[in-house]
Amino acid sequence: MIDEAARLQPTGGGQAGEGGPLEQGLARFAALDLHGAHAAFERAHRAAPRDPRAMSWYGVTLVLVERNITLGISLCDQALKISPTEPEYLLNSARVHLALHQRQRAARAITRGLDAWPDHPELQAAQQALGTRQSPVIPVLSRNNPLNRLLGRLRHRWATRNQPAQVLSPETLGVLLDPGAPPRS
Repeated sequence: MIDEAARLQPTGGGQAGEGGPLEQGLARFAALDLHGAHAAFERAHRAAPRDPRAMSWYGVTLVLVERNITLGISLCDQALKISPTEPEYLLNSARVHLALHQRQRAARAITRGLDAWPDHPELQAAQQALGTRQSPVIPVLSRNNPLNRLLGRLRHRWATRNQPAQVLSPETLGVLLDPGAPPRS
């Protein structure tokens, strides 16, 4: 599997050594240093305010670090308007919506990315992490029926009883983990 830090690193250009602020921010985000990543993405966005990649990543960290929801979503949306099917920007949009507890919007962004890029590994990992909603256990009853809710919880516990607990967070959404590796903390 692809290492997250290697995936987030640029493939060319940039400066020697640590690279520019965008590359530094990507490395810090991969290391889960959100405050350091936010500072680096802010520098990258100030240096190139029309760069959709800097916009998207700065928008993500604005929401995660500063809780500046309006500006963060606006920057992510602007990046998507410039490049509507870029998988990285769609995944960042899903991260923002997941941070805001808007699971349906996050799932829509991931689905939109998979429609354009069906074999994209990070989008597939994000979709798997979000999971899919199963049909009600008793289809003739509504999904909100207490019996369906109870049976659904039992079905979920039964299905995931031998699987390691997976923490769903915006920071780790779409991260490809080695199955034998210990969980990131």
